[in-house]
Amino acid sequence: MPTLKIHPGFGVLAARFDGDLRDRLRAAVINPQLLLAAKAALAAALAWTIALAIPGTPSEYPYYAPLGALLAIYPTVAGTIKLGLQTVVGLTIGILLAYIAVWAGDPDWVTIAFVVGVGVLLGGVLKRTAGGGSGIASAGLFVLVIGNENLGYSLGYLVQTVVGVGVGLAVSALILPPLHLNDAVGRMSGLRRTAARQLQEMGEALEEDWAEDDPRWTERRDALTASVRNARSALQYAAESRKGNVRRRFHPRDIRRDYRHVEVLEIVASHTLNITNMLQDGLHGTATEHPLPEAVRPPLQEAFTAVGNVLDLWTVEEDSTEMVRDAERALKVLETAAYESTSVTVPFGSAAAIGMNLHRIVQAVKPELDVEEES
Repeated sequence: MPTLKIHPGFGVLAARFDGDLRDRLRAAVINPQLLLAAKAALAAALAWTIALAIPGTPSEYPYYAPLGALLAIYPTVAGTIKLGLQTVVGLTIGILLAYIAVWAGDPDWVTIAFVVGVGVLLGGVLKRTAGGGSGIASAGLFVLVIGNENLGYSLGYLVQTVVGVGVGLAVSALILPPLHLNDAVGRMSGLRRTAARQLQEMGEALEEDWAEDDPRWTERRDALTASVRNARSALQYAAESRKGNVRRRFHPRDIRRDYRHVEVLEIVASHTLNITNMLQDGLHGTATEHPLPEAVRPPLQEAFTAVGNVLDLWTVEEDSTEMVRDAERALKVLETAAYESTSVTVPFGSAAAIGMNLHRIVQAVKPELDVEEES
């Protein structure tokens, strides 16, 4: 009985559909903003409860505890630690500024201007340690205007803020600390699919003979550039989310390998952008560029499709040898056609340059694929 041979592209489409469906379901169940809001609410409530139980003068200022928790809470554990420390350092500096101003007399326009001006200046200088912005100035202004010479107010403000920051850190670190790995993987897959789709659409541009001023050229470039930026940012955010996160032990991942993956994708995107620019100029020709000869257009279209299929296959658990070989054969045909189309007046045509970029895309991706070497 004859066996039915399924083209690798069907596996690519099935894997892409399954991956997209899983990502959408996961995003619907665990919304990062909802999780952050719930954790912030819990941290504020716990901080308020603890603040009321603190003995002495600080118990008179319990409202600063939930404020400290709110200022410290952040989607990642590392971010919460950083914000918490910056909040405490900024508050301490602000209190010191206020007491320097108090020595000069009661609050007036001079002392207020001093605290705010110096506070904003220090916020700009001490961005890493005090968080920058107006945190120092705000703390100093509160102490100067509300507390003035009341040491109990300053002590309560500081103690309750520290309590709130501590509660915020505990909630952030212990209650479902997100890893954000799925978003990074999704962004990387999105970049790969965008590059693959753009290469395949370059074949459509050849077939449909896009005009030089067709808005689709710019749209494709902008989409690919944005996808590159989003993939890099998402991976950096995922790497940050692992710092200090207890869940990383249960979800091991080689981040360095992911960074190499993104670097390869950035190489692919760079060559794809070059191809887009060269095809836009070479399709009809410019004042300095001859149009693509008719003889190279069919093999060029085949090469676009073949290399796009290789990118589509990337990360899919399927034998990729056949598809890579198809791409290499298509590039050989294109190389021959580009060479035969050269002349004394046109020694370097855009087809050859595009072919070289396609070749480099395959060479960049090939080590990432399970490709059997030819014997």
